[in-house]
Amino acid sequence: MSETTKNRQKRIDSINDVSPSFCLAKWLQVTIDLVHGTNHSCHHPKRHVIPLKELEQNPSALHNTNFKKEKRKEMLDGKRPSECEYCWQIEDSEGDENSDRLIKSLDHWAYPHKEKVANLPWDSDIAPTYVEVMFDKGCNLACGYCIADVSSRIEQEIKKFGPYKELIDHRLQRNEKVSDDETKNPYVVAFWKWFPEIIENLNTFRITGGEPLMSVNTFKVLDYLKENKAENLTLAVNTNLCVTDSVIDKFIKNLKEVLDKKHIKKFELFTSVDAYKEQAEHIREGLNYQQLLSNIEKFKNELGVDVIINCTFGIYSIPKFDLFLDDIYKLKQKYSRIILDISYLNHPRYLRANLITEEFHETLRNSLEFMGSRVADFGGNSFSQYEVEKFRRVYHWIVTRVSSSEQAQNRADLYTFMTQFDKRYKKDFLTAFPEYKKLMLQCEKSYYFIKKLTVGEDYV
Repeated sequence: MSETTKNRQKRIDSINDVSPSFCLAKWLQVTIDLVHGTNHSCHHPKRHVIPLKELEQNPSALHNTNFKKEKRKEMLDGKRPSECEYCWQIEDSEGDENSDRLIKSLDHWAYPHKEKVANLPWDSDIAPTYVEVMFDKGCNLACGYCIADVSSRIEQEIKKFGPYKELIDHRLQRNEKVSDDETKNPYVVAFWKWFPEIIENLNTFRITGGEPLMSVNTFKVLDYLKENKAENLTLAVNTNLCVTDSVIDKFIKNLKEVLDKKHIKKFELFTSVDAYKEQAEHIREGLNYQQLLSNIEKFKNELGVDVIINCTFGIYSIPKFDLFLDDIYKLKQKYSRIILDISYLNHPRYLRANLITEEFHETLRNSLEFMGSRVADFGGNSFSQYEVEKFRRVYHWIVTRVSSSEQAQNRADLYTFMTQFDKRYKKDFLTAFPEYKKLMLQCEKSYYFIKKLTVGEDYV
């Protein structure tokens, strides 16, 4: 075992020594949805409401809600909060890959604070070191696994076509918007009071959406940073990179001024794509695959910033994933510091990658071998062991056996969703995914058995 591996295992052991369910993200990371007044720590658990009453008494309740403090207590007591099932599934599956509980806790924004966090009373307020915020849900895409809460285009879709039939709550808005005007939203107002208090000690501030480049507050952040130093801060923005050229150019111009003044430590660009070309465009309605790749090159050429490509690995990712990996590999060969971050899709369940039949396991192995045969040091011009490890744990999760009843239900729901999704957006799933012709026949059979014969025509 190498010294690096020994040191990593020593840090993992020290985290588990606090408790076998201890996760530093619950204390130090927060994603705040200012549109609906909700938050969660780590993107896997569902968001919970930030009570305005708590916020009026304590601005840090944007992060330190009473609900979250109870979950922290569970972790300190060695209990597994049910909202963190993503990590418990990884820890209970085959393979010895680490869950996000450990990956996040080992991160540079988390691990140095381990002793402080472990010794705090469970109900203490704490300033986060990693903040992700959604100012507005305006978005130009309507991704298949997304919901109206974070996409104005899906909200428009539901208003036009109504709810999906035979799928409970699919894509529907789960929380009421606090205000249609983001400048008058009390959560946004509270944020701008809190932001100057926490920015000095922030390690990472990440803006998400919706599409952040469509929000006035994203540019307000840049204006703030033009005038105020945050020398230890990494600023990050999630963008689908499919907005107009003029918006991309405006953003690059403003960001360049902040970087030239050295008012922040660095900038990271996060974007998302989950499959290859037409398959990516099918599941992410409105995506232009080539435009996204071209804009990655534009950011690298003009600013030289780090680019992290998030891949939410679902059933749509599998058939041509080796070709997608080849496109990413070519970008890596041309530019350094392009990182592919693969996580499995958990919700909705009927788009999970483990719906596939065993015949596709070889396709998965081939993609994994493609990555594994092109490995370099982290941040180099190839895939890192970290990237390969994250895909390998997704692979092990996919091939772990699922109960036949659960599989049949999910396949029935896949057929239900995809036929309606295609109709709404004038698409054809099997044209984009001819590899799934046999699988979709099975999904159709499951649909008719579960939803028509067993439940009946009035199934909801």
